[in-house]
Amino acid sequence: MFNDRDLFILGAGALLAVFCLFLPFSFTGKVVAGMLVLVGGMVIALLRLGPDRVPLEEWLLRRLRFWLGTRHFVFQRPGWKDRSPDFAPERTPTQGWGNLFPVHLAFGEVGVYPLLTAFLAVVGVYFVVWIQNGGAEEISRIFSLR
Repeated sequence: MFNDRDLFILGAGALLAVFCLFLPFSFTGKVVAGMLVLVGGMVIALLRLGPDRVPLEEWLLRRLRFWLGTRHFVFQRPGWKDRSPDFAPERTPTQGWGNLFPVHLAFGEVGVYPLLTAFLAVVGVYFVVWIQNGGAEEISRIFSLR
């Protein structure tokens, strides 16, 4: 199904989206900020990078380790002075952007149900706050127009 890492990131994104209600914006600004935080958390939970499709933190750790690591150069390769066309390796054209920076969203691993659960929980909290801040009067005005 999915692992605890994905569930933790989805839950943290949903909690941060609810905490966006404390921002000093209008309610519409709070909703926009909260949905952006929620979608960002979902993307981070689903994101798989690199040719072997590892999670974001593993990919960043590998990049950091490579960046900080020492380089091993070998200058005495066999045939490095040979510039004949027979020595040139066969080059194949790349297949677009996928080989340059492979990105994958792991919907198969995580599934849709945890994503929908987090989304509906945040929408429910925002609905309750809207009702408490005067949404009930707006609904009553809509029904009194008949």
